[in-house]
Amino acid sequence: MTDDLEQGNEPAVRAPRDPIETLLAHCRPQPAIPGLLVLFLTVVIAVFTYDPGSDRSVLALLIPVALLASCGLAVAASFCSFFPALAWILVAWWAMKFTAAGPLPAYNQAVLLVGMGAAALMLLVQGWRVATGRFVPTIRVDEAPQS
Repeated sequence: MTDDLEQGNEPAVRAPRDPIETLLAHCRPQPAIPGLLVLFLTVVIAVFTYDPGSDRSVLALLIPVALLASCGLAVAASFCSFFPALAWILVAWWAMKFTAAGPLPAYNQAVLLVGMGAAALMLLVQGWRVATGRFVPTIRVDEAPQS
């Protein structure tokens, strides 16, 4: 049997039925993957390539761009789940320890704080969207016959 998406049809969906389904529908982790991947890679590459004896290169100026891009991905993904913004805030908080005297230049602390503020604001926006009914999560329904 072919999938609905392969046939060009939208998959069958329904609203969550109980509080557990509602919680799971509002906290999907899949949309967070791109933003968190960019954030992790930015921090990890900076940590592993850090040489305290050498001058900082022009490439260090790209770190804030990557941090803001990852935050943008998390904020965009937060239009369908609370998880991306919340996870981004937690990982950015972890990354703050590398800005004091570590591999990330100190000005990245301000970039991370701005990103955390934007992600927190997105949590409020998504909460407002849910509270006012502008966003209703759905659960995909598998219509395969039970045997």
